[in-house]
Amino acid sequence: MKLKYNGVTFVVEEAKKMTEKEFVEAHIGNFWLDRDEDTRKKMLADVYSRINGKKKK
Repeated sequence: MKLKYNGVTFVVEEAKKMTEKEFVEAHIGNFWLDRDEDTRKKMLADVYSRINGKKKK
């Protein structure tokens, strides 16, 4: 299964194998480079939460 988020497609099965920190570190330098690092971290954390079914607090 795949999840498309803001023009980027993520492989759900592979993302579920990672911790949130690993997921963010693996992707932070690859996507949305036109945005600042804090914004990219928030976006990646949102993707990770959507993949793992976690709701925002």
